[in-house]
Order: sequence, then structure tokens, then C-alpha cells
Amino acid sequence: MLEWVGGYNKVNSQVKALVCAVVASVLMGTLGVFVKESQCAAQTCSFVRFAIGLLLVLPLFLLQPGSKAFSWQSVVSGIGISLCILFYFYAICGLSVGVAALLLYTGPVFAAAGEAVIRRRMPSARDFLLMLASLAGIALVCGPSVGAGGQALDVVYGILSGVCYAAYILFNRLIPGNVTMLQRTFWQFVAGVAVLAGPFLMQENPLEHVDTGWPHLLCIGVLQGFLVLLLVAYAVKHLSAIRYGTIAYVEPVLAVALGWLVYQDTMSPLQWLGVVLVLAASAAQSLLPQNEQKTSSSPQHD
Repeated sequence: MLEWVGGYNKVNSQVKALVCAVVASVLMGTLGVFVKESQCAAQTCSFVRFAIGLLLVLPLFLLQPGSKAFSWQSVVSGIGISLCILFYFYAICGLSVGVAALLLYTGPVFAAAGEAVIRRRMPSARDFLLMLASLAGIALVCGPSVGAGGQALDVVYGILSGVCYAAYILFNRLIPGNVTMLQRTFWQFVAGVAVLAGPFLMQENPLEHVDTGWPHLLCIGVLQGFLVLLLVAYAVKHLSAIRYGTIAYVEPVLAVALGWLVYQDTMSPLQWLGVVLVLAASAAQSLLPQNEQKTSSSPQHD
């Protein structure tokens, strides 16, 4: 009976984590539109995102009963996600929303590879091929942007956002189990504000366009900052890197669709082939092969 209850609770946590991952991906998929519409600098958007989030989570953190557990892993993961957002916003300013989002979501691929190295086990052959397919698709989508000299730096920003995202995913999973979701989120916001304050204040006019873009900045901070980080923190704690990466690809798909619908972003046939490759690899990973389930079940406890 106890085994059945324990299994039920584990499945229930998995279901909640899946829902959190989907909702977070949908909210993040619209982030590029809000950044572009605000017309504010990348430094301003990223700092405001974490500053508003910190203001919202601070009262909850102070009112939480018990000890205010601190973990260095929370701080490092906060640094990772803050730099990820900064580089992502830089990429959005120079690339289409869809291309920037696809580059950001090289992160789960890097995280899956990093997880295999940390746990000293190779991913299955099928998982490895699916990762390669995802990367090949991203290369096809970003090829024209790399060919345009003026956008090469923006592509680098996009790739850096993916690398920082991978660091966030991996270090978030290393946070000790006694650190609650609220505690880890608080320290991640603190780290993000500390890291992003410098780039924000170093601007010649940090508040440029804030008078007209504040509604978009508010949404970036509340919905796509505070709420998303809570959802993602829960999801990556209970899902394997490969499983979370699969669901997270909802974001670039939505971003590509919004770029096409809102900004009339056009893509060549090869770029659309790249999008199909990414989607096909994500769909195949979502089938959750038995070998991935077995390897992910034992070392998942934080």
C-alpha cells in the first residue's frame, strides 16, 4: 500500500512538473514580442524582469516559516539564467524572434550532454541522434543569419544564451533537496539583479523608452519573470534534462509562429526544413524510450 502511495505521489509530481514546463514554455514563447514592442534596450528589459520578480518574491520569502536556507547552487543557477536572458534579449534585437528562440533552446541539448558527462554515462544512441538532428535543424535555420556579417554577433549572443541556459538547468538540479522552491527562486532573483545591475546602470540612458514601454516591461517582470522562474524551477527539479528539453521546444515553435504572424518574418525552404527537424526530434524525444526512463529514474533525487 505504501509503495502504491509513493508511486502515486511520484507520478503526481511528474504530471505537475509537465504542466509547469508547458505553461512556462508558452509564456516564454511570447517574451520576444514583449521585448520588441517595449522598444527598450536589452539591458533594461533583462534587469527589470529580475528586479520586479525579486520585489514579488521577497515578501513570500520573508513570510515563509522555518529557516531561510541558502545554497550556492541557487546563486550559480541564478547567474546562469540572468546571463541567458541578457544574451537572449541581445539576440532578439538583431535577429528574428524565431531564430533567437531556437538559439536559446540549444540550451536543453547542451544540458543533456552536460548531464551525461556529470553522471559519467553516455546518452543512448537514439537520444544522441535526436540531439544531432536538433542541432542540424538549428544550423539550417540560423545559416542565413551567420552568412550576413552584421548578424554574426547576434548569432553568437543567441548561442551564449543557450550555453547559459544549460548551466541554469544543470545547477538548478544540483540544489539540495532541503532548499524549497521559493528559497531557490529568491536566491536566483537576487543573483540575477546583482549580475544585471551593472549592464543596466552602465547605459547612457537606462530609462530610455520606459515611459512608453512600461506595460510591456510589467508583463515581462510579472508573467515572464516571476511566474516563469517559479514554474521552471519546479519543472527542472522533477524532470530529466532530456524530457524538459523536449517540452521546452514549445517556446521556439511558438516564437517562430509569432514572428511569422506579427512581424511577417520570412524563411527559406532550408530554414523551414530546419524547423521541421527540430520539431521532429522533439516529438521523437517525447515518446520517452524505456532506456531513458531507466537511466533517469535512479539518479534524479536531489
